Amino acid sequence: MVEWFVKNGIRVWSTQEGEQRFDNHTDKLTNYIRFWQADGESEKTSIRTKTALGQLVEDGGFKGGLAPYGYALVKSGRFNKRKHEVFELAINEAEAAVVRIIFDKYVHEGFGAQRIATYLNNLGYRARTGKMWHHASIRGIICNLTYTGVLRSGESRSKTLPHLQIITPELFDAAQHIRTSRANSAEQERRVPLNTRGQSLLAGNVFCGHCGSRLALTTNGKAYP
Repeated sequence: MVEWFVKNGIRVWSTQEGEQRFDNHTDKLTNYIRFWQADGESEKTSIRTKTALGQLVEDGGFKGGLAPYGYALVKSGRFNKRKHEVFELAINEAEAAVVRIIFDKYVHEGFGAQRIATYLNNLGYRARTGKMWHHASIRGIICNLTYTGVLRSGESRSKTLPHLQIITPELFDAAQHIRTSRANSAEQERRVPLNTRGQSLLAGNVFCGHCGSRLALTTNGKAYP
């Protein structure tokens, strides 16, 4: 990329090595070796970071960032190497109640993500940002293993942490089974309906005998008396 910039008349400077030049074969070889070494160091740093986060999670620690919906960050009284106080997760009971509603509607009443979002919005529930619920946020909650009390980072998993468990593992597994069943292709036999209410009751549940596509409903957004 640096060579492309230089060839296109854009001068590139480094704070340590000065101007990056490709005037001759030696310049090219030097730069290739230097960037290859830098790429290797970057990869090693990435591996070290993933390993450290994985170990932290396996030990039951929060890897950092924003708390998932249903949880809050609380001070742990511990400090890291940079002397920054470490935060831990704790259940936010008000949000946790909404999480339980979402899983209950999804597993036991056949609601889809869009219908759950509409249900919550109609009851006056709002997302953490104060905005109305969106079906994408509902899907993210349904896929989040943390609600079973298990923290994860990549392939690393913690043991079940009872103080972080909002729903049972059985309820979570049932939700994942429904989610994958609804995502099956048209050619596969599907026993779980995509939706259970509304004027478009058959949308997504019946298929064209010719092409195999699901029945879909479209609207133009206009309302008529």
